[in-house]
Amino acid sequence: MNDKKTGNLAVIAGIFIFGINFVSMKYLIDYIPPTTLSFLRFAIASIFLLFITKLREIKAKNHYEIKSEDKVAVMISGFLGVAIYYFFQGMALVYISASLAALICSMIPIFTLLTNVLIYKKKLEGFLVINFIVAIIGVLLVLDIKWEDPIDFNQLMGMALMFMAVFSWIAYTIKTYQLQRKYDSIFLLYKQINYGTILLFIASIFNLRQIIYISIADENLLPILANLFFVGVISSALGYLFYIYGMEKLGVDIASLYMNLIPAVTAIFSYFVLMEPMTMKKAIGILLVILSLYAVSLKDWIQNKRSATVRISS
Repeated sequence: MNDKKTGNLAVIAGIFIFGINFVSMKYLIDYIPPTTLSFLRFAIASIFLLFITKLREIKAKNHYEIKSEDKVAVMISGFLGVAIYYFFQGMALVYISASLAALICSMIPIFTLLTNVLIYKKKLEGFLVINFIVAIIGVLLVLDIKWEDPIDFNQLMGMALMFMAVFSWIAYTIKTYQLQRKYDSIFLLYKQINYGTILLFIASIFNLRQIIYISIADENLLPILANLFFVGVISSALGYLFYIYGMEKLGVDIASLYMNLIPAVTAIFSYFVLMEPMTMKKAIGILLVILSLYAVSLKDWIQNKRSATVRISS
């Protein structure tokens, strides 16, 4: 099997894992407080990634270490991308469905471009505005708002929390961009998860008694442990490993196109596992969001290809 085929398979595996992650988290939220769930998830992931990191060090015959001048940046990025992002995501899943959370999360590329317009004063293109409006229409269709009904403040709260998660992730990616050029990607992820897990432990320490009660008394102990293993090892560690491996084989542009399929994966598994309803309006809304994301991603891909061609010809 050639590199492109293995790369495609690896990225597809990563996308399925990321999509199912929302379903698994939504299931666990019914049993474990959001902050404690995030702590347990990344405590498990830290142990697994420590093992993976040591294997990579042995293979590379090199000891990985964060430089002193980068430690604060790694710590902040760990707080943003692990502790704060997953705190808001976990809290959002208390109020909204897994498929809606995944849909809002999938809009990160569009919000990132809009953030670049605000922070770096980049030109706001009409194409981006149109696709942003299309994505918002898609979200409204998924919400299936009936204007004669009273306002669902719980759903509004969940969406607000999920948007806060989105912006914390954007801040994380901005902070991590320069660091990725200096360090092994898996080692950097491991250190970021370590810092984030410490903050999550402090935030969740008051809920540990409830976890002890669940482990002793709950009749759904086996599904709870299975889902904890999934979000801790399969999603937080293996999902990233698959995606990073595929990205190395295919390139960032192609791999990122697959990410747009996460809402569809989540919606399908939510329907079968969580019994979340799937209406025609909801399906059209998800499709609109995915199409808007692909339009933005493909435009960037074409522009990058043209820029690369110009550089080669000159």
